[in-house]
Amino acid sequence: MVGVLADPDLPTTVADRLNGTLAEMLAERVSDVAVRWRVEVVRDAFEALSGYERLLDRARHRVRTSDGDLAICLTDAPLRDAHGVVLAEVGADDTTAVISLPALGGVDLVRRTRRLIALLVEHLAVDVLAPGTARSPLREDPRLRRARTLHAVEPSDSDISCELVLSPRTGVLRLLLGMTRANRPWQLVWGLSAALGGALAGGAFGVFYSNIWSLADSLPAWRLAVVCVAAVVVYVVWLIAGHGLWQATTTSTRRDDARTTLRNAGTVLTVTAGALVFCAALFTVVLAASLLVITPSYLTSTIGHPAGFVDYLDVALVATVMGTIAGAVGSGLEDDTTIRHATYGYRERQRAEADADTR
Repeated sequence: MVGVLADPDLPTTVADRLNGTLAEMLAERVSDVAVRWRVEVVRDAFEALSGYERLLDRARHRVRTSDGDLAICLTDAPLRDAHGVVLAEVGADDTTAVISLPALGGVDLVRRTRRLIALLVEHLAVDVLAPGTARSPLREDPRLRRARTLHAVEPSDSDISCELVLSPRTGVLRLLLGMTRANRPWQLVWGLSAALGGALAGGAFGVFYSNIWSLADSLPAWRLAVVCVAAVVVYVVWLIAGHGLWQATTTSTRRDDARTTLRNAGTVLTVTAGALVFCAALFTVVLAASLLVITPSYLTSTIGHPAGFVDYLDVALVATVMGTIAGAVGSGLEDDTTIRHATYGYRERQRAEADADTR
């Protein structure tokens, strides 16, 4: 049996989606010995601040205290070491492994996780399925040799037999995209009722106030673009500064500073992605309202030339900018917990407190 231990939030979601298909894939991929695969998903709040060692300890404990033969841990903790961005690590006992989901990137996460679990299980299952069989090093797997971004290396930690790391050229970008995906930036759109209310009020003012139409018509395309970018920047900065999302670097160790920098970069990308989704949704609503409320003849008389669809787009853009600024101001009325939940530092503190309560 394979036990899949999952962190809360995204890892649990991924594990639940894997639960129905992983056993079938393992039966196809690991078929040298007749065995019936069974997958058990266990939800466990890992203490991300302690690194992978605690994850591997819990996985080993799971193997020792259950009917499971192998344990794979899924976590959304982003980690790096001297070799680069860590994707997975195999414990020295050869029955446990840890997968860092953010290192898999921001798209096609379930399929990538399923393939990686299958690869690790194939490597780990040699002792379980065929005791005494010589295991080839994971780095010699032909699938890794074909992958340009993935490498198997020997870690300095004696508690770990092998780790998979990403190429430094693409690993950091892929990790940041994965962190943004794990933070679920769309929650910043639907979870901020005060910001959404302020944005709709500001957008409505732009739709019903004819001077805004004339202003939109007078702005060239490059000015409209600059104004839109400026509105997104204001929204992002307001959310980060107003709700204490930025973490100050410490002077403890270079590794801690690098981890803080990584979290801050993930926070900026998450809030920016949320702001873009927020603006896109608001623009769609405002454009529909403009087409419904403003008649072509009235818009023509206001701007002084025949109105076309492009003119409605200009009006909707300016109204969206006004709504975005109003939404940023309105976000100051939100509960900090709603917004901070989308950052790694806050979730790690929650897990650390939960872990301390269980001791």
